[in-house]
Amino acid sequence: MAEPRATRGAERPSNRRSGAPDHGAGERDPAAIDDHPEDDYDEHSRWAAATWPEIEEVVESIVSRIDMAQRHFERAAVDTRDQVGLAHGELKVLLRLSRGPKGQGDIAKALLVSTGTMTNQLDKLERAGLVVRHPDPTDRRGKLVEMTKRGREVLDNYVNVQAKRERELVGGLTSQEKQDLNLLLRRLMASLGQPPGSRAPGLG
Repeated sequence: MAEPRATRGAERPSNRRSGAPDHGAGERDPAAIDDHPEDDYDEHSRWAAATWPEIEEVVESIVSRIDMAQRHFERAAVDTRDQVGLAHGELKVLLRLSRGPKGQGDIAKALLVSTGTMTNQLDKLERAGLVVRHPDPTDRRGKLVEMTKRGREVLDNYVNVQAKRERELVGGLTSQEKQDLNLLLRRLMASLGQPPGSRAPGLG
């Protein structure tokens, strides 16, 4: 669906109900979500639902907001990868190796890349001193890939920087709101056919 039209910065009336209790900063008002002024996504969703009858206004708002949130998280990940000097595929390899050595072919299969692409990525990582390859004792023609101490330092640096950026991105939510959102997203993933116990895609 098309993105909401840009009306950033426009003042909108508050939805706060007259006579609503004024909760202190340390308390969580159960109706606090209603106190946020409407934004571009509300306006876009109303317009879209009025234009195309098949569109449900609240669903359009959810999809639009998730899409934009994902763009913010991905932009942060790109900035962090640039900062530590890793390409996306290289980061995925290091994440695969974070729990121990893996066969070169196994990594390629797990990341759904060709053997040629994997060889090129490992060549670059090895030249940078981030991984080493050894003969695979279980496969005479295969290679066992292991992350070096330097590779671990680079990966740890990425994770630490990216974790800080992600905390800042959700910093406007209280601890309880983050837990509530996480629960709702878990239920959403279940409705999409991906159970909560399925393997997470990683940090990159």
